[in-house]
Amino acid sequence: MRSLFLILAIAVAASSIAYAEERINARKHRLIILADMGNEPDEEQQMMHMLMYNNEFDLEGLIAVSGKFLRPEAKQEYRRNLHPELFLRLIDGYEKVLPNLKLHADGWHEPDGLRRIVATGQKGYGIGDIGKGRASPGSRLITTSVLKDDPRPIYVVVNAGANTLAQALLDYRASHTPEETEAFVNKLMVYENGSQDDAGAWINHEFPSIHWIRSNWQTYGYMGDYRRTIGPYVWKPYPFSAEGQHQWAKENIQTGHGALGELYPDRFHGKGTLEGGGTTPWLGLITRGLHDPWHPHWGGWSGRYTKEKQKNILSRHKDIAPTDQKHTPFHVFADAVDTWTFDGETFNDDLTPIHRWRQHILGDFKGRMDWCVEPFGKANHNPVAVVDGNSSRTIRVVHARPGETLSFDASASSDPDNGQTLSFKWWIYPEAGTCTKTPALEGADRPHCKLMVPADAGGSEIHLILDVADNCPIAVMRDYRRFVVRVAD
Repeated sequence: MRSLFLILAIAVAASSIAYAEERINARKHRLIILADMGNEPDEEQQMMHMLMYNNEFDLEGLIAVSGKFLRPEAKQEYRRNLHPELFLRLIDGYEKVLPNLKLHADGWHEPDGLRRIVATGQKGYGIGDIGKGRASPGSRLITTSVLKDDPRPIYVVVNAGANTLAQALLDYRASHTPEETEAFVNKLMVYENGSQDDAGAWINHEFPSIHWIRSNWQTYGYMGDYRRTIGPYVWKPYPFSAEGQHQWAKENIQTGHGALGELYPDRFHGKGTLEGGGTTPWLGLITRGLHDPWHPHWGGWSGRYTKEKQKNILSRHKDIAPTDQKHTPFHVFADAVDTWTFDGETFNDDLTPIHRWRQHILGDFKGRMDWCVEPFGKANHNPVAVVDGNSSRTIRVVHARPGETLSFDASASSDPDNGQTLSFKWWIYPEAGTCTKTPALEGADRPHCKLMVPADAGGSEIHLILDVADNCPIAVMRDYRRFVVRVAD
């Protein structure tokens, strides 16, 4: 399952592109989401946002689970119970706008199919609520999905506690051989948002080969952060504040955008920004030409994480970290740092890998919300990047030699909306690769681009990103392609 490439035996010609490998992520990703629905309004915000993109992935589970704040011991009675009905409420709203969404794109899930994948997970908190005989509808749903006759891995977003996934793993291990259990584990890719119970640490200790991202901070960079304000942001002219975000949402999501947008709740309390951290984990699945979940250090709309697993990354929550400590040692992919300059200001921290995409993400969301109410001709749509005649939404590997010049031609890229022009931006993502010298680009703002591989780049990897943007005044929308240039020794 870890084999990500189909090897194509073609020769590498001088000064040309050799597509020697093609990515599996040409197909949609499979997705299961665990969320503590009802804990606070950001969960409903995240799920409403996700439904607006559900045609971009194969959604297989929406599981209401417990977490740090939603558990039987909670002070508020409402937070002592799971609330799968909130998924259903959002699906009802989605059903009302679906006929109009179908005017703009294909691949949408049918509402009844979505209702069938709503389930409840463990009602109790943490690993205290897992064990023999404690299977839940949610844990059984996870197992059923993993065992489907489908070679694609399942991307599991943990937007609350992870004990429902822990129960599924525990039950499967109890009745299968170590080899079968390892195969089961290797079909899972997990993104844990905020490490909200001790089950994540337990899973990684018990099943060390599992592909697991633990984001303690970067996940919260989507609409703001809890440590310092940072730009740029897209909800101008409104201020950079929680109130400003809600004003932006009222205009672009909640009002005049159909029955689903009307279900997008406010989240006014303290420093409560829109959508918390739960949107970041699944965003990357939208941009298959940019993001690869098997390589979290490559970066994309879901942020960027370490190339190697890090030891004992405890929960950022002070009351959970001591319980994590009981399950050491464990290793996870953790938040990584990017350096990025925008409008003359340079940012360098573990929030930058998501902040650098924020304008793109919110612009895309704004444009897509019009699909709920407008005909095709009055809404914006993503352009289609075509490079060297290839329009597939895949990440492509290019084999090169030191000192070689590679040529890329994106002139066949197009936009489905009449009268719009395209802009092109080619850029090197240095943190994603290993080349110590940034390669020179010729034509970085034109359809045709040349990349000069440094003479001393032997054995390194270079990541070239193409960003194709339209010029729609409603909201700029984009398409991306990533080229992974592997330089021979």
